[in-house]
Amino acid sequence: VFGTQDLRGSWAEWEFRSGGKNGDGASPHYPFTILLPWTLGDVMVLEADISVEGLNTVNETGVPIMAHPPLIYSDNTFEEWLEAALNRSTKGLKLDFKSIKAVGPCLDMLRKQTEKGRVQRPVWINADIVNGPNVPIPIGIDGATYPNVTLSVGWTTRYNANRTYTQHMIETMHKLVKDLPQKVTFPVRAVMARAAWPHFSWLLRQSERYSLTLWQSTSDPLTVDDLLYIRKHSAPHQIYYDLFDPLLSDFKQLAQKHKSCLSRG
Repeated sequence: VFGTQDLRGSWAEWEFRSGGKNGDGASPHYPFTILLPWTLGDVMVLEADISVEGLNTVNETGVPIMAHPPLIYSDNTFEEWLEAALNRSTKGLKLDFKSIKAVGPCLDMLRKQTEKGRVQRPVWINADIVNGPNVPIPIGIDGATYPNVTLSVGWTTRYNANRTYTQHMIETMHKLVKDLPQKVTFPVRAVMARAAWPHFSWLLRQSERYSLTLWQSTSDPLTVDDLLYIRKHSAPHQIYYDLFDPLLSDFKQLAQKHKSCLSRG
């Protein structure tokens, strides 16, 4: 949590603790990029895809903008988005950096707003920093300067039905973050997670600070059974879900039904 002494942990923990319950990562729901916070109802977290204006061209300005690759121009700067989010909502923020060049300027802006007492909410920082399945080039991020955020650091991936995360990839990530003070969530491509579950189960056992965030691409052949398998073999507070409907709704319904059956004995 960035900028508050009262709220600790991740999105679901923050929400559930107000009711005296244990956090469940199936609860957070959040939209992407530039959706306006005052239209979002019960959405808990706003996600910002952030790049740099004119990235890697002669027109590069260094100004952080709201854009997802391959876009390098936008009508919305990160500064404008942050101002709107802080003024008109109390939602948590997830900053998804698509270029390492945007990290420093954005966190400087966030720090200034924090010092003014305006960032009383959870903040996650996300970037891919380690080679993952089928992608050879990593993106880097240094989060050690910001001890009060939750780091969301993962692997660059490309879907291939015959390949998944390896123990070596996961051990490499653990070595990079094991000595950091922050809580860490690892974004994992959900369609590849079940096949690599022994490796991820090992990772979660290495630190109480660790969790996974399962994410989905629109073309991934992910099933509810895959998600239920992972939920069965993990604690609810260890797994978060960044998924599309109707899959997300179907999963939550079945997970809640299973939980109710267990409660009745």
